Amino acid sequence: MSGIRKGLGRLSSLLAAIGILTAILVITAAVGDSKEFSNLLGRLHWSSLIILVTLAIVDHALRYWRWEFLLRRVASSAFKRSTAILLFSAGSLLIFTPARIGEAAKSVYAQDFFNIPVATSLPILIVERITDMFVMALLASLGLLLLGEPFNLLLGGIILGVILAIITFRRPLLDWGARWSMSRLGANSRLGQMLNLANDSQSRLLSPDALGINLAIGTSAWLTEVTIYFFSLFAVGVPISFHLFVVALAVFPLASIGGSISFLPGGLGVTEGGITALGILLGNLPQEVVVLSALLSRLAILGIVVLAGVVSVLLLRRKHHLQ
Repeated sequence: MSGIRKGLGRLSSLLAAIGILTAILVITAAVGDSKEFSNLLGRLHWSSLIILVTLAIVDHALRYWRWEFLLRRVASSAFKRSTAILLFSAGSLLIFTPARIGEAAKSVYAQDFFNIPVATSLPILIVERITDMFVMALLASLGLLLLGEPFNLLLGGIILGVILAIITFRRPLLDWGARWSMSRLGANSRLGQMLNLANDSQSRLLSPDALGINLAIGTSAWLTEVTIYFFSLFAVGVPISFHLFVVALAVFPLASIGGSISFLPGGLGVTEGGITALGILLGNLPQEVVVLSALLSRLAILGIVVLAGVVSVLLLRRKHHLQ
């Protein structure tokens, strides 16, 4: 297992470099032909960057808090919070993988350091994704409904309908999938035993109290990211108003959904493009403004993930050498 840990550490460092390089390429492609970009930088409210970084740290802390809460729900023994923070941040660095599947490293780390079986903690990743999609869709539909245009009302209604369908059929679909898998694998097989652990964890994670806290923390995290985008618009010179926040509420979650279902590493390119297109379409904002605000908000969010992840990987390596 220590070999897996070392391999994940190297992969995390590599993916951090790839993520930073990709972000630079995205920025270059987005603003390379913009004549107004240098003027926007000159008018940038640099003091607002402190707000963006602070909110990005809060966002990362909220997502850790949710992961720790869910992990404690499925863990059979106690674990140290200081180590858990490092594991979460190191695993989050693997966001730069297709469909963010690399974040499963958190479960590998949890088994390595806390003796929590991978099959027990892996459903956390699935429940987090389902919750995030639900919250993103809910916030986006709320923003679209508040904007009030006929097309926005139609789109918001469709999204709300999808949300209600997910709420209604989520448990029957999950139970059907579990029964189908068990019939194919057999309850006594190794995979069947792992599936039993996963099903037990899933039941604990989807209990009403756990689901309620999960939704509350997840909503707080996504509202924080919406606020980051809102202040990014202010940083590039857009006057603060309630309407601007409503635009941010509709644009950022909707673009993030597009990035999530694109299966690209970290949604890079798709999310920024979606924020730009939706900012122009729904907010009637200038192209240069929405491009720069999209890059600022994503750079703040992903920058904290990369920074915290790299530091955590280094500290975990040191912790391993001291053991």
